[in-house]
Amino acid sequence: MELNLKERKKLTAITAKKYRNARKKDKTRILDTFIEQTKYERKYAIHILANEGSIRQTEKHLRFKVTHKSKRKRVYPVIYDKAVKAALILIWEAFNWQCGKLLAPFLHANIDRIVAESQFISPDEVTAKLRMISAATIDRLLKSNKGKQGNKGTCGTKPAVTHLKDMIPALSHRECAEQEGGLWQIDLVQHDGGNSSGEFCYTLTITEVKNEWTVHYALKNKAFTWVFQALDDAYSHLPLPIRILHPDNGSEFINNALMLWCKKKGIILTRSRGNRKNDNCFVEQKNGATVRKPIGYLRYSGEQGVTALQAVYTHYDRLFNFYYLGRKLISKERVGGKIKRVYDKAQTPYDRVLSSANISDEIKQRLMIMKSNIDLMTEMKKMQQALDKLPSFAEPVPEFVSKPGMKPLRFGSYG
Repeated sequence: MELNLKERKKLTAITAKKYRNARKKDKTRILDTFIEQTKYERKYAIHILANEGSIRQTEKHLRFKVTHKSKRKRVYPVIYDKAVKAALILIWEAFNWQCGKLLAPFLHANIDRIVAESQFISPDEVTAKLRMISAATIDRLLKSNKGKQGNKGTCGTKPAVTHLKDMIPALSHRECAEQEGGLWQIDLVQHDGGNSSGEFCYTLTITEVKNEWTVHYALKNKAFTWVFQALDDAYSHLPLPIRILHPDNGSEFINNALMLWCKKKGIILTRSRGNRKNDNCFVEQKNGATVRKPIGYLRYSGEQGVTALQAVYTHYDRLFNFYYLGRKLISKERVGGKIKRVYDKAQTPYDRVLSSANISDEIKQRLMIMKSNIDLMTEMKKMQQALDKLPSFAEPVPEFVSKPGMKPLRFGSYG
Protein backbone atom coordinates (compact mmCIF):
# COMPACT_ATOMS: atom_id res chain seq x y z
CA MET A 1 0.00 0.00 0.00
CA GLU A 2 1.37 3.44 -0.99
CA LEU A 3 2.25 5.86 1.79
CA ASN A 4 0.64 9.29 1.82
CA LEU A 5 2.69 12.49 2.03
CA LYS A 6 2.46 12.78 5.82
CA GLU A 7 3.62 9.18 6.32
CA ARG A 8 6.52 9.65 3.87
CA LYS A 9 7.74 12.73 5.75
CA LYS A 10 7.63 10.88 9.06
CA LEU A 11 9.50 7.91 7.57
CA THR A 12 12.10 10.26 6.05
CA ALA A 13 12.82 11.92 9.42
CA ILE A 14 13.33 8.49 11.12
CA THR A 15 15.36 6.92 8.29
CA ALA A 16 17.63 9.98 7.80
CA LYS A 17 19.24 9.58 11.24
CA LYS A 18 19.92 5.87 10.67
CA TYR A 19 21.23 6.54 7.15
CA ARG A 20 23.78 9.19 8.17
CA ASN A 21 25.16 7.06 11.08
CA ALA A 22 25.35 3.78 9.10
CA ARG A 23 28.34 2.24 7.34
CA LYS A 24 28.51 2.30 3.53
CA LYS A 25 27.11 -1.25 3.06
CA ASP A 26 24.30 -0.55 5.50
CA LYS A 27 23.54 2.74 3.75
CA THR A 28 22.86 0.89 0.49
CA ARG A 29 20.48 -1.50 2.25
CA ILE A 30 18.68 1.34 4.07
CA LEU A 31 18.44 3.32 0.84
CA ASP A 32 16.97 0.39 -1.13
CA THR A 33 14.36 -0.22 1.57
CA PHE A 34 13.51 3.50 1.73
CA ILE A 35 13.05 3.76 -2.05
CA GLU A 36 10.84 0.67 -2.08
CA GLN A 37 8.61 2.17 0.60
CA THR A 38 8.37 5.75 -0.71
CA LYS A 39 8.75 5.19 -4.50
CA TYR A 40 11.18 8.14 -4.67
CA GLU A 41 13.82 8.43 -7.39
CA ARG A 42 17.21 7.20 -6.14
CA LYS A 43 19.08 10.52 -6.47
CA TYR A 44 16.28 12.41 -4.72
CA ALA A 45 16.16 9.80 -1.93
CA ILE A 46 19.94 10.09 -1.36
CA HIS A 47 19.61 13.91 -1.22
CA ILE A 48 16.86 14.09 1.38
CA LEU A 49 18.29 11.31 3.57
CA ALA A 50 21.70 13.03 3.60
CA ASN A 51 20.28 16.44 4.49
CA GLU A 52 17.00 15.96 6.40
CA GLY A 53 17.30 17.25 9.98
CA SER A 54 20.98 18.11 9.65
CA ILE A 55 22.33 21.31 11.13
CA ARG A 56 24.06 23.69 8.69
CA GLN A 57 26.11 26.77 9.54
CA THR A 58 26.10 29.57 6.96
CA GLU A 59 27.78 32.33 8.94
CA LYS A 60 29.68 32.56 12.21
CA HIS A 61 26.60 32.96 14.38
CA LEU A 62 23.89 31.67 11.97
CA ARG A 63 22.84 28.03 11.93
CA PHE A 64 19.73 26.39 10.47
CA LYS A 65 18.11 22.97 10.38
CA VAL A 66 17.36 21.43 6.98
CA THR A 67 13.78 20.20 6.57
CA HIS A 68 11.95 19.17 3.40
CA LYS A 69 8.50 20.70 3.45
CA SER A 70 5.96 20.66 0.67
CA LYS A 71 5.55 23.92 -1.21
CA ARG A 72 2.31 25.71 -0.59
CA LYS A 73 0.47 26.91 -3.66
CA ARG A 74 0.34 30.67 -3.78
CA VAL A 75 -3.21 31.97 -3.44
CA TYR A 76 -3.97 35.07 -5.47
CA PRO A 77 -6.83 37.41 -4.58
CA VAL A 78 -9.84 37.01 -6.87
CA ILE A 79 -10.41 40.24 -8.81
CA TYR A 80 -12.70 39.07 -11.60
CA ASP A 81 -15.30 37.19 -9.59
CA LYS A 82 -18.58 35.47 -10.46
CA ALA A 83 -20.42 38.79 -10.83
CA VAL A 84 -17.91 39.97 -13.45
CA LYS A 85 -18.11 36.64 -15.28
CA ALA A 86 -21.93 36.73 -15.34
CA ALA A 87 -21.93 40.27 -16.78
CA LEU A 88 -19.23 39.34 -19.30
CA ILE A 89 -21.16 36.29 -20.54
CA LEU A 90 -24.25 38.43 -21.23
CA ILE A 91 -22.22 40.88 -23.31
CA TRP A 92 -20.27 38.10 -25.07
CA GLU A 93 -23.47 36.33 -26.15
CA ALA A 94 -25.15 39.56 -27.27
CA PHE A 95 -22.22 40.75 -29.41
CA ASN A 96 -21.25 37.87 -31.66
CA TRP A 97 -19.33 35.58 -29.23
CA GLN A 98 -16.03 37.30 -30.00
CA CYS A 99 -12.65 36.12 -28.71
CA GLY A 100 -10.82 38.02 -25.99
CA LYS A 101 -8.49 39.83 -28.42
CA LEU A 102 -11.52 41.42 -30.13
CA LEU A 103 -13.97 41.65 -27.22
CA ALA A 104 -11.55 43.51 -24.92
CA PRO A 105 -11.08 46.63 -27.13
CA PHE A 106 -14.79 46.51 -28.04
CA LEU A 107 -15.69 46.60 -24.34
CA HIS A 108 -13.23 49.39 -23.55
CA ALA A 109 -14.72 51.55 -26.31
CA ASN A 110 -18.43 50.84 -25.73
CA ILE A 111 -18.90 49.77 -22.09
CA ASP A 112 -20.69 53.00 -21.09
CA ARG A 113 -23.32 52.59 -23.83
CA ILE A 114 -23.77 48.90 -23.05
CA VAL A 115 -24.32 49.20 -19.27
CA ALA A 116 -26.78 52.04 -19.84
CA GLU A 117 -29.27 49.44 -21.12
CA SER A 118 -31.48 47.71 -18.55
CA GLN A 119 -30.47 44.16 -19.50
CA PHE A 120 -26.76 44.94 -18.98
CA ILE A 121 -26.96 47.08 -15.83
CA SER A 122 -24.22 46.07 -13.38
CA PRO A 123 -22.85 47.46 -10.10
CA ASP A 124 -20.27 50.23 -10.51
CA GLU A 125 -17.53 47.89 -9.23
CA VAL A 126 -18.30 45.31 -11.93
CA THR A 127 -18.45 47.98 -14.64
CA ALA A 128 -15.07 49.36 -13.55
CA LYS A 129 -13.54 45.89 -13.84
CA LEU A 130 -15.06 45.33 -17.29
CA ARG A 131 -13.61 48.66 -18.36
CA MET A 132 -10.07 47.46 -17.62
CA ILE A 133 -10.35 43.71 -18.27
CA SER A 134 -7.67 42.18 -20.51
CA ALA A 135 -8.06 39.82 -23.47
CA ALA A 136 -6.35 36.94 -21.63
CA THR A 137 -8.70 37.31 -18.65
CA ILE A 138 -11.74 37.29 -20.95
CA ASP A 139 -10.59 34.06 -22.60
CA ARG A 140 -9.91 32.49 -19.19
CA LEU A 141 -13.32 33.43 -17.79
CA LEU A 142 -15.19 32.28 -20.91
CA LYS A 143 -13.22 29.07 -21.46
CA SER A 144 -15.96 26.81 -20.08
CA ASN A 145 -18.64 28.62 -22.10
CA LYS A 146 -16.98 28.31 -25.49
CA GLY A 147 -18.65 25.08 -26.54
CA LYS A 148 -18.22 24.03 -30.16
CA GLN A 149 -21.20 23.46 -32.44
CA GLY A 150 -22.06 19.79 -32.73
CA ASN A 151 -23.15 20.06 -36.35
CA LYS A 152 -21.03 20.66 -39.40
CA GLY A 153 -22.14 22.51 -42.51
CA THR A 154 -22.38 20.68 -45.80
CA CYS A 155 -20.84 21.78 -49.08
CA GLY A 156 -22.81 21.84 -52.33
CA THR A 157 -20.22 23.35 -54.67
CA LYS A 158 -20.29 21.80 -58.13
CA PRO A 159 -17.26 22.58 -60.30
CA ALA A 160 -17.83 24.70 -63.39
CA VAL A 161 -17.12 23.40 -66.87
CA THR A 162 -13.47 23.55 -67.90
CA HIS A 163 -13.79 25.76 -70.96
CA LEU A 164 -15.38 28.55 -68.90
CA LYS A 165 -12.67 28.34 -66.24
CA ASP A 166 -10.04 28.66 -68.94
CA MET A 167 -11.55 32.01 -69.94
CA ILE A 168 -11.26 33.48 -66.42
CA PRO A 169 -7.87 34.34 -64.86
CA ALA A 170 -7.01 32.65 -61.54
CA LEU A 171 -5.64 34.56 -58.55
CA SER A 172 -3.80 32.92 -55.69
CA HIS A 173 -4.25 33.80 -52.03
CA ARG A 174 -1.13 35.95 -52.05
CA GLU A 175 -2.18 37.82 -55.20
CA CYS A 176 -5.57 38.61 -53.64
CA ALA A 177 -3.92 39.91 -50.46
CA GLU A 178 -1.57 42.16 -52.44
CA GLN A 179 -4.38 44.03 -54.22
CA GLU A 180 -4.65 47.68 -53.19
CA GLY A 181 -8.43 47.63 -52.82
CA GLY A 182 -11.70 46.94 -54.60
CA LEU A 183 -11.26 43.14 -54.69
CA TRP A 184 -14.38 41.41 -53.36
CA GLN A 185 -14.52 37.69 -52.66
CA ILE A 186 -17.90 35.94 -52.75
CA ASP A 187 -19.14 32.56 -51.56
CA LEU A 188 -22.36 30.69 -50.73
CA VAL A 189 -23.34 28.99 -47.46
CA GLN A 190 -26.21 26.51 -47.58
CA HIS A 191 -28.85 26.21 -44.88
CA ASP A 192 -29.88 22.58 -45.42
CA GLY A 193 -29.87 21.27 -41.84
CA GLY A 194 -27.36 18.56 -42.76
CA ASN A 195 -29.24 17.07 -45.73
CA SER A 196 -28.61 18.65 -49.12
CA SER A 197 -31.61 17.06 -50.84
CA GLY A 198 -34.50 19.26 -51.94
CA GLU A 199 -34.60 23.05 -52.09
CA PHE A 200 -33.31 25.27 -49.29
CA CYS A 201 -31.97 28.77 -48.68
CA TYR A 202 -28.43 30.02 -49.17
CA THR A 203 -26.47 32.96 -47.84
CA LEU A 204 -24.30 34.92 -50.25
CA THR A 205 -21.33 36.40 -48.38
CA ILE A 206 -19.52 39.30 -50.05
CA THR A 207 -16.35 40.66 -48.43
CA GLU A 208 -13.74 43.21 -49.46
CA VAL A 209 -10.23 41.83 -48.91
CA LYS A 210 -8.37 45.03 -48.04
CA ASN A 211 -10.79 46.59 -45.53
CA GLU A 212 -12.88 43.51 -44.57
CA TRP A 213 -16.19 45.26 -45.37
CA THR A 214 -18.75 42.44 -45.46
CA VAL A 215 -22.42 42.08 -46.42
CA HIS A 216 -24.77 39.10 -46.58
CA TYR A 217 -27.75 38.27 -48.77
CA ALA A 218 -30.27 35.50 -48.14
CA LEU A 219 -31.15 33.60 -51.35
CA LYS A 220 -34.06 31.28 -52.08
CA ASN A 221 -31.69 28.86 -53.82
CA LYS A 222 -28.44 29.16 -55.76
CA ALA A 223 -30.01 29.79 -59.18
CA PHE A 224 -28.26 32.64 -60.97
CA THR A 225 -31.48 34.70 -60.88
CA TRP A 226 -31.09 35.18 -57.11
CA VAL A 227 -27.28 35.47 -57.23
CA PHE A 228 -27.58 38.13 -59.96
CA GLN A 229 -30.23 40.02 -58.01
CA ALA A 230 -28.06 40.08 -54.86
CA LEU A 231 -24.92 41.12 -56.76
CA ASP A 232 -26.83 43.86 -58.57
CA ASP A 233 -28.10 45.22 -55.26
CA ALA A 234 -24.61 45.04 -53.75
CA TYR A 235 -23.16 46.90 -56.76
CA SER A 236 -25.69 49.71 -56.23
CA HIS A 237 -25.50 50.01 -52.43
CA LEU A 238 -22.00 49.00 -51.32
CA PRO A 239 -20.12 52.06 -50.04
CA LEU A 240 -16.84 50.87 -51.59
CA PRO A 241 -16.24 50.34 -55.33
CA ILE A 242 -16.13 46.85 -56.87
CA ARG A 243 -13.07 46.53 -59.09
CA ILE A 244 -12.51 42.75 -59.05
CA LEU A 245 -14.99 39.98 -58.23
CA HIS A 246 -13.35 36.77 -57.01
CA PRO A 247 -15.47 33.60 -56.44
CA ASP A 248 -14.48 29.95 -56.13
CA ASN A 249 -14.88 27.51 -59.03
CA GLY A 250 -18.53 26.67 -58.36
CA SER A 251 -20.87 26.57 -61.36
CA GLU A 252 -23.18 29.07 -59.62
CA PHE A 253 -20.49 31.73 -60.22
CA ILE A 254 -18.42 30.53 -63.17
CA ASN A 255 -21.01 30.80 -65.92
CA ASN A 256 -21.78 32.91 -68.99
CA ALA A 257 -24.35 35.02 -67.18
CA LEU A 258 -21.94 36.26 -64.49
CA MET A 259 -19.21 36.83 -67.07
CA LEU A 260 -21.61 38.99 -69.13
CA TRP A 261 -22.81 40.88 -66.00
CA CYS A 262 -19.23 41.70 -64.96
CA LYS A 263 -18.42 42.85 -68.47
CA LYS A 264 -21.40 45.24 -68.51
CA LYS A 265 -20.46 46.67 -65.12
CA GLY A 266 -16.78 47.04 -65.97
CA ILE A 267 -15.74 44.53 -63.28
CA ILE A 268 -12.82 42.12 -63.68
CA LEU A 269 -13.92 38.54 -62.93
CA THR A 270 -11.25 36.26 -61.47
CA ARG A 271 -11.42 32.87 -59.74
CA SER A 272 -9.59 30.58 -57.34
CA ARG A 273 -7.26 27.89 -58.56
CA GLY A 274 -8.66 24.36 -58.70
CA ASN A 275 -8.58 22.47 -55.36
CA ARG A 276 -7.03 25.49 -53.60
CA LYS A 277 -9.62 26.53 -51.04
CA ASN A 278 -7.18 28.95 -49.44
CA ASP A 279 -7.34 31.17 -52.55
CA ASN A 280 -10.79 32.28 -51.40
CA CYS A 281 -9.91 32.31 -47.69
CA PHE A 282 -10.94 35.89 -46.91
CA VAL A 283 -14.60 35.05 -47.51
CA GLU A 284 -14.36 31.40 -46.41
CA GLN A 285 -13.38 32.47 -42.90
CA LYS A 286 -16.39 34.80 -42.80
CA ASN A 287 -18.73 31.87 -43.49
CA GLY A 288 -18.08 30.48 -40.02
CA ALA A 289 -17.56 33.75 -38.17
CA THR A 290 -20.44 35.79 -39.62
CA VAL A 291 -22.96 33.19 -40.87
CA ARG A 292 -22.72 30.01 -38.80
CA LYS A 293 -22.16 31.85 -35.52
CA PRO A 294 -25.39 33.87 -35.54
CA ILE A 295 -27.53 31.69 -37.84
CA GLY A 296 -26.48 28.16 -36.93
CA TYR A 297 -27.17 24.96 -38.86
CA LEU A 298 -30.98 24.69 -39.10
CA ARG A 299 -32.81 24.24 -42.41
CA TYR A 300 -34.59 27.18 -44.03
CA SER A 301 -36.41 27.34 -47.34
CA GLY A 302 -38.84 29.40 -49.39
CA GLU A 303 -39.73 33.06 -49.13
CA GLN A 304 -40.30 32.81 -45.38
CA GLY A 305 -36.78 31.52 -44.84
CA VAL A 306 -35.29 34.28 -47.01
CA THR A 307 -37.22 36.98 -45.13
CA ALA A 308 -36.25 35.61 -41.71
CA LEU A 309 -32.56 35.32 -42.61
CA GLN A 310 -32.39 38.76 -44.24
CA ALA A 311 -34.01 40.33 -41.15
CA VAL A 312 -30.97 39.18 -39.18
CA TYR A 313 -28.41 40.24 -41.79
CA THR A 314 -29.87 43.74 -42.13
CA HIS A 315 -28.84 44.59 -38.57
CA TYR A 316 -25.89 42.22 -38.28
CA ASP A 317 -24.07 43.79 -41.25
CA ARG A 318 -24.32 47.25 -39.68
CA LEU A 319 -22.94 45.98 -36.38
CA PHE A 320 -20.16 44.03 -38.08
CA ASN A 321 -18.96 46.83 -40.34
CA PHE A 322 -19.26 49.74 -37.91
CA TYR A 323 -18.68 48.21 -34.46
CA TYR A 324 -17.17 44.69 -34.51
CA LEU A 325 -13.39 44.60 -34.49
CA GLY A 326 -11.19 42.24 -36.47
CA ARG A 327 -7.47 41.59 -36.87
CA LYS A 328 -5.49 40.90 -40.04
CA LEU A 329 -2.42 38.70 -40.34
CA ILE A 330 0.70 40.78 -41.05
CA SER A 331 3.39 38.10 -41.10
CA LYS A 332 4.24 34.61 -39.94
CA GLU A 333 7.49 32.72 -39.49
CA ARG A 334 8.45 29.25 -38.32
CA VAL A 335 10.35 29.17 -35.02
CA GLY A 336 11.42 25.62 -34.37
CA GLY A 337 8.30 23.46 -34.36
CA LYS A 338 5.90 26.38 -34.03
CA ILE A 339 4.65 29.13 -36.34
CA LYS A 340 4.74 32.65 -34.94
CA ARG A 341 1.97 34.87 -36.32
CA VAL A 342 1.90 38.65 -36.05
CA TYR A 343 -1.43 40.50 -36.34
CA ASP A 344 -2.24 44.16 -36.71
CA LYS A 345 -4.21 46.24 -34.23
CA ALA A 346 -7.86 45.20 -33.92
CA GLN A 347 -10.04 47.55 -36.00
CA THR A 348 -13.54 47.69 -37.42
CA PRO A 349 -13.98 47.69 -41.23
CA TYR A 350 -15.23 51.27 -40.84
CA ASP A 351 -11.97 52.31 -39.11
CA ARG A 352 -9.91 50.59 -41.81
CA VAL A 353 -11.73 52.51 -44.55
CA LEU A 354 -11.21 55.85 -42.76
CA SER A 355 -7.49 55.18 -42.38
CA SER A 356 -7.07 54.02 -46.00
CA ALA A 357 -5.25 56.40 -48.33
CA ASN A 358 -6.89 54.82 -51.41
CA ILE A 359 -10.46 55.72 -50.42
CA SER A 360 -11.82 59.10 -51.47
CA ASP A 361 -12.89 61.72 -48.93
CA GLU A 362 -16.39 61.64 -50.38
CA ILE A 363 -16.81 57.93 -49.48
CA LYS A 364 -15.36 58.51 -46.00
CA GLN A 365 -17.74 61.42 -45.39
CA ARG A 366 -20.69 59.30 -46.51
CA LEU A 367 -19.68 56.52 -44.12
CA MET A 368 -19.33 58.93 -41.19
CA ILE A 369 -22.88 60.12 -41.81
CA MET A 370 -24.07 56.50 -41.97
CA LYS A 371 -22.44 55.66 -38.62
CA SER A 372 -23.94 58.72 -36.94
CA ASN A 373 -27.38 57.27 -37.76
CA ILE A 374 -26.58 53.77 -36.45
CA ASP A 375 -26.92 53.21 -32.70
CA LEU A 376 -25.06 50.22 -31.26
CA MET A 377 -27.66 49.11 -28.72
CA THR A 378 -30.66 49.71 -31.01
CA GLU A 379 -29.15 47.55 -33.76
CA MET A 380 -28.22 44.84 -31.23
CA LYS A 381 -31.79 44.70 -29.89
CA LYS A 382 -33.32 44.51 -33.37
CA MET A 383 -30.89 41.80 -34.42
CA GLN A 384 -31.64 39.84 -31.26
CA GLN A 385 -35.37 40.06 -31.93
CA ALA A 386 -34.81 38.72 -35.46
CA LEU A 387 -32.60 35.91 -34.09
CA ASP A 388 -35.25 34.96 -31.51
CA LYS A 389 -37.85 34.58 -34.26
CA LEU A 390 -35.51 32.74 -36.64
CA PRO A 391 -35.89 29.14 -35.26
CA SER A 392 -39.68 29.33 -35.72
CA PHE A 393 -39.10 29.49 -39.51
CA ALA A 394 -36.82 26.43 -39.58
CA GLU A 395 -38.16 23.36 -41.39
CA PRO A 396 -37.83 19.62 -40.68
CA VAL A 397 -34.85 17.94 -42.29
CA PRO A 398 -36.08 15.34 -44.82
CA GLU A 399 -35.24 11.68 -44.38
CA PHE A 400 -32.97 10.02 -46.88
CA VAL A 401 -31.52 6.57 -47.54
CA SER A 402 -27.74 6.67 -47.88
CA LYS A 403 -27.37 3.24 -49.51
CA PRO A 404 -29.80 0.70 -51.01
CA GLY A 405 -31.20 -1.58 -48.32
CA MET A 406 -30.26 0.71 -45.41
CA LYS A 407 -32.84 2.19 -43.06
CA PRO A 408 -33.64 5.90 -43.49
CA LEU A 409 -31.36 8.20 -41.48
CA ARG A 410 -32.84 11.31 -39.92
CA PHE A 411 -30.46 14.14 -39.07
CA GLY A 412 -33.04 15.89 -36.91
CA SER A 413 -36.25 17.85 -37.18
CA TYR A 414 -37.03 21.37 -36.19
CA GLY A 415 -40.51 22.61 -35.62
